[in-house]
Amino acid sequence: MNTQIKKIGNSKGIIIPAAILKMLDIKENEELTLKVEGKEIILSKVAVFDPKSLEELFLEYEGYYKGEIIFDDSKGREVW
Repeated sequence: MNTQIKKIGNSKGIIIPAAILKMLDIKENEELTLKVEGKEIILSKVAVFDPKSLEELFLEYEGYYKGEIIFDDSKGREVW
């Protein structure tokens, strides 16, 4: 499928056909990632990261991770 670059204000843009938006489940105002590889422009949905636990958040972390954090240096009237 071909499309043309159009003037949008002071910028340029393209129109993405509704069929492609529907096929990829892209909604209006959804954030997309724009990447250039060689002479190609790659447009893709932003990966949503919504960790369910602290362990999932650190799943790909390669540094040291201590499973439980202990705050033993309280100085005043901290309420936990």
